[in-house]
Amino acid sequence: MITRLERIESYLKVILPVYPDRSWVDRIAGEEIDEPDLKQYQAFCQPASDLVNRGGKRWRPLLMVLTAEAAGGPEAAERAYPLTAVVEFPHNGSLIIDDIEDSSEWRRGEKAVHTIYGTDISINAGNLLYFLPTVAIDSSALANEQKLAVYQIYSRYMRRVHLGQGLDIHWHRNPEIFPQVGEYLQMCRFKTGCLAGMSAEIGAAAAGWKPEQTRKWGRTAEKIGVGFQIRDDVENLHTGNPGKRHGDDIVEGKKSLPVILHLQECPEDIQRMTELFAGAARKGVDKAKKEIDEAVEMIAGSGALDKAETMGERLLHEALEEVSKIFDPSPARDQLTSLVEKFIR
Repeated sequence: MITRLERIESYLKVILPVYPDRSWVDRIAGEEIDEPDLKQYQAFCQPASDLVNRGGKRWRPLLMVLTAEAAGGPEAAERAYPLTAVVEFPHNGSLIIDDIEDSSEWRRGEKAVHTIYGTDISINAGNLLYFLPTVAIDSSALANEQKLAVYQIYSRYMRRVHLGQGLDIHWHRNPEIFPQVGEYLQMCRFKTGCLAGMSAEIGAAAAGWKPEQTRKWGRTAEKIGVGFQIRDDVENLHTGNPGKRHGDDIVEGKKSLPVILHLQECPEDIQRMTELFAGAARKGVDKAKKEIDEAVEMIAGSGALDKAETMGERLLHEALEEVSKIFDPSPARDQLTSLVEKFIR
């Protein structure tokens, strides 16, 4: 029996095959191309294809499919599957661009794609992943009214993700700026929560839900995304995230929630923390162990790591409670519940 995740992978390859052929080029271009040199197309798609095929949790398209099924039954889920790329590719595109902007060296356990293929072609590949999903919308079996709804949802959330990334960049470019907790949470809603919200809303739209119902579930799903990001922040400083380096948020100057909570509790540490961030940035993640260890020890010592983890768990628990209020009982609702519970664990 083919699992949901296997089906998700198969639909990703429909929109971005490992080796694009002539029909793919014509489909993406919207017209027949005169004798395309396929090796050239394959070359500039390679950074995108490389990152997508490294895997990933794929929890966003899974959230979309489960939403559609919980909201409208198996038929709605079938309408949602071809939209898999709409919620997964923007995430991967943002990772490519994010790694370039942050000078990150690792992603999903391997070298960041821009360090392999070059910055210019990787920027193009990241942007390509923002626009390829429109092909999935155009070719879907949705009614025109539903396609319009999906386009509107997609456009709104793509604007939001760039607002979030802009805030994050502004903060780490300016070492003296340490945002407040509320500002950080808003940035997370834009940057990370929005892709969860988009997944939830597109799944609901595929099921034929009305806009007010769709937006309500989207706001709940944003909590899942924010809770996920907070847990990610904590893990980066505690043990290191899978596929990345321990403490690379310090090297990249990320003003994550544990850092913000620590400096609210211990404002006398602002100058030293700024120095540690600057020193780590100069040395790079391979040589900045001393700076990373001192910063993490300070943050853990004030209880900020535990406090941040508790805040992330609270958001996930709130979302978990709302799942049972928004959806009628069904196996799909049970699996939505299980998905959130995995993040809590």
